[in-house]
Amino acid sequence: MALSFHDARCRAPGVARRARLDGWAAPAVAAALLLAILGCAGSNANRQPLSYGRSAAASYRQGVEALEDENYADATRYFESVKARFPFSRFSTLAELRLADVLFAQESYTAAIDAYKIFISLHPNHAQVLGGYAGYRVALAYVKQIPSDWFIVPPSYEKDQTATRGAVRELAAFLRSYAESKYATKGREAYRRCLRSLVEHELYVARYYLDNDKPKAAILRLETVLRQYPDLGVEASVRLLLGQTYLKLQQRARARETFLALVRDHPGDVNSAKAKLFLERIDEN
Repeated sequence: MALSFHDARCRAPGVARRARLDGWAAPAVAAALLLAILGCAGSNANRQPLSYGRSAAASYRQGVEALEDENYADATRYFESVKARFPFSRFSTLAELRLADVLFAQESYTAAIDAYKIFISLHPNHAQVLGGYAGYRVALAYVKQIPSDWFIVPPSYEKDQTATRGAVRELAAFLRSYAESKYATKGREAYRRCLRSLVEHELYVARYYLDNDKPKAAILRLETVLRQYPDLGVEASVRLLLGQTYLKLQQRARARETFLALVRDHPGDVNSAKAKLFLERIDEN
């Protein structure tokens, strides 16, 4: 009885030996068996099998080690294994969070944000949520999406600020909810940097308007900076530029008021000395 190719692959080797093969059929079956064996070996050649730990803790530790070694594919497989094999273990919950960390490490920030937010939603009382870690990582993922400054491209403050505004929003939300978190200090530092970037953008646009003879549009931008970002250490320089812009529009009273406020609120600032010179010229006329 001759074996088909399917039988040769699926039956145990003993079946092939017991089959009475005659003439040309025997070499054909032997070749089929060889091809099947080589095919199976080839399909696994590019993917080494992982040695999973016998416990949830062991497999989780293996995933953490792979993540620390930047072996993100193996880290993902270990954490997914923990979730599948030990669904009721506390390490299964931690594996969910670590999968979000893998996405973050791979710079898949949008996917990481979604993963962290799902974790927060599903586990609101988890220590990594109550302690601020998950919320901080959400905010940090927004920060990471802000365009960076490269010497071959325009500075970041000249670019669209959508990502920066998103980061400010998320950092503010994080700081409101986790003001006492150990991540709050870093959160406040990042928040201040993002605000400074928004201020630099507003000033860049204001100067653009001034250079293109649109002083009224520039005033709107400068007043926005004074109103929305009062504590970033730029008020003196902004008031000086605003007073000069009022003078350009022949609004001497408003210019005088602006310079006086600068001298009063920032007496030791270098811009205060410049404001005094403008006040002298206004009073002379």
